[in-house]
Amino acid sequence: MRLLHIILLMCLCQYSFAQTRLDYFLAEATKSRMQGQWSRAFDLYNHCLEIDSCSPEALFQLGRIYFYLRQDSVGLDYMYRSVELDDSNVYYIEPLAAILLRQGCEGEALPLLERISELQGGRSDVLSHLSSIYARMGRLEDAINALDRLEVLEGKMSQLSNEKFNLYMQMGDSVSAFAEIQSLCDEYPADLYHRVNMGSYYLQLGNSEKALEIYDQVRREDPKNIPLQMAMLDYYIMVGKDSLYETTRDSILYSRETETDKRVVLIQQMIQRMSTDSADVERVIERFEKVIHLDSTNVELLTMYAAFIEYSQRSKGTIRDLMTRVLALEPDNEMATQWLLQYYVERTDYASLEEICRRGVNYHPKELLYSYFLGMILCENDNYDEALSVLERGLRSRSEETRRAVISNAFATKGDILYKLGRYKEAYLDYDSALVYNKENVLCMNNYAYYLSLRNENLDKAEELSYRTIKAEPDNRTYLDTYAWILFMKGKYQEAQPYMDKVVPRDSTEEFLLNDEHTSSVILEHAGDIAWMCGDQLYAVYLWELAVRRGDDSATPMLYKKAKKKKYYKGKVD
Repeated sequence: MRLLHIILLMCLCQYSFAQTRLDYFLAEATKSRMQGQWSRAFDLYNHCLEIDSCSPEALFQLGRIYFYLRQDSVGLDYMYRSVELDDSNVYYIEPLAAILLRQGCEGEALPLLERISELQGGRSDVLSHLSSIYARMGRLEDAINALDRLEVLEGKMSQLSNEKFNLYMQMGDSVSAFAEIQSLCDEYPADLYHRVNMGSYYLQLGNSEKALEIYDQVRREDPKNIPLQMAMLDYYIMVGKDSLYETTRDSILYSRETETDKRVVLIQQMIQRMSTDSADVERVIERFEKVIHLDSTNVELLTMYAAFIEYSQRSKGTIRDLMTRVLALEPDNEMATQWLLQYYVERTDYASLEEICRRGVNYHPKELLYSYFLGMILCENDNYDEALSVLERGLRSRSEETRRAVISNAFATKGDILYKLGRYKEAYLDYDSALVYNKENVLCMNNYAYYLSLRNENLDKAEELSYRTIKAEPDNRTYLDTYAWILFMKGKYQEAQPYMDKVVPRDSTEEFLLNDEHTSSVILEHAGDIAWMCGDQLYAVYLWELAVRRGDDSATPMLYKKAKKKKYYKGKVD
């Protein structure tokens, strides 16, 4: 007997020591986790499982860490095990249920929510979740029971009674359904809103006479009741009284007592009911104008009006004015900012585009489109340093949703700027990055190829890139000029000539070559160089002289020497 006592005492001491060790390491692991030392916390929680493989706390916290590491399936497994070991601990159950709900796994989350409700019967949020899930699963009686329990906690509320009404109607129990609405009317006899709702439900069931009887009772008590007037609109539609419908609708629209959300609903209904007749469109526009005059600071109305103007294909200038007003009210409104961006891009209004892009960069730094267009504008204005800074910030701040084509264009523009700044190797790296994000970016390929040829670097790559551009756009004279020039740089003069003949046709008049917007001094110079090397010196000198007469910014210093001396001179162009 004495030996048995000694053995029991030793076991108790061992258990006590093991529990003390476990508690110590759990505390150390939790401290590391709270300090953000995830790696150390991970190791300590695993050590806790070595001491006690059934420690719910260690399992739960490891599950959370696995979620942090984006190993969701492993994290779920650990959290499920912690709940199985301690199914009375809401601290374990609730996060697991929340994760399952976020993943759309309502069926798996349901028993966990039910368990929380058993343990903490006063949780309104849990009962609300349960009623919604039951309803979606078709368990309508369970949904109503959850709402009944919620009503005991929260008291009689319109929202709960309306939900129960709809559930009873789905079950085909119209008696219980109307009892719910009647109970609201009895509970709040001074609140006419519930009586109007009762009439509206009768109207939904097709009983217009009963609905009108209730509406008339409300009208006697409050003739200007807005919910009643809104309900009467449905009544007028049902009984075919169109003129009364329009008169009532307009009186509600133009009443200063009408709330904005009611105006929005009425305008939406008006648009749905209108025909495609231009007179009908004008009537809607007229009402929009009057309503916005009454409620000039409401963004929703302004954007609805803009959408309607666009739908009816009316003046985009009106939409521009509306979107500008929206931004004055909400400077960070992204929809208005993006619409104005597109509007100014289409019209090449660079001053306004710069302004809207600066706004976009400030308020929406993750939207690379604003940085891209702002960088382009600054580059066109020779403001290379700021353009480079804008593009670098935009590329760093871009979101995961940014379109690859936009990223590609931003890198390509950055490459153009770096080249102009003489930072050639960096420029080539950005061109390569641009083609990683969009291998079909022909403008990038053309610029990359041309700049390589100007520096007589990697001409094989330049030829390959340029050839891809003329395959994509065989009639693009800029791309054809680049390809012909690269062939020239590689000494393939006879191959270059037919491509250059497409850029500068032999039968072109002098007037055409001097005034054509797609021709430039440097293109004429290239054509002259190729003609010279192909043995047509007279034609080459003619083209060089025309290039001098055009005298645009693209002319190279060597051009004037060639034209004056009437002889080809080789020169490097940077």
